[in-house]
Amino acid sequence: MKPETKQDTKSEPTSAIVTVLYYDAPVGLEMHNAVLSDLTISPSGRVMIPESFRRGKSIIAVLEGECTILNALGERVYSQKVIG
Repeated sequence: MKPETKQDTKSEPTSAIVTVLYYDAPVGLEMHNAVLSDLTISPSGRVMIPESFRRGKSIIAVLEGECTILNALGERVYSQKVIG
């Protein structure tokens, strides 16, 4: 993973910006997303998501950088009209 960094490109990055996709736990039906910045990167290269954010969520994916969700599963189902 190549996290965005505030340091110069010659050294290892120490912070990252990510977009997190998640459901409210335990049985959320609507997918949410959040952009988190200035996250610590562990020595092994993993982005550390704070426990305060993870609490009450079922995380589906962590994406590098700030992402815009154009369409998510189920959105079109709710927006279609029923023709009878």
